Amino acid sequence: LGLLANFGEATGLHLNQSKSSLAAIRCDDVDLPEVLQSFGGSLVDFPMTYLGLPISTTRLRLIHFQFILDRIKARLAGWKGRLLNLAGRRVL
Repeated sequence: LGLLANFGEATGLHLNQSKSSLAAIRCDDVDLPEVLQSFGGSLVDFPMTYLGLPISTTRLRLIHFQFILDRIKARLAGWKGRLLNLAGRRVL
């Protein structure tokens, strides 16, 4: 955590430990509790969500993104009829 503190002093950007989480990738040989004892954030596993998008160590399938497609379709449904003429709506 000394590195993050030094970074904060130099830049003015500080880590909010209550909002921070760590996802370890390929750390089977590492004693994570010992390494992270001063971190203060939570330890999470994969799959996880970051900025509203699913993240995984394996290949994601279409089903993992279906909620995004559903939101896009719902937003399109609200404005597509108002902004297009009749011929444009037929094409869409």
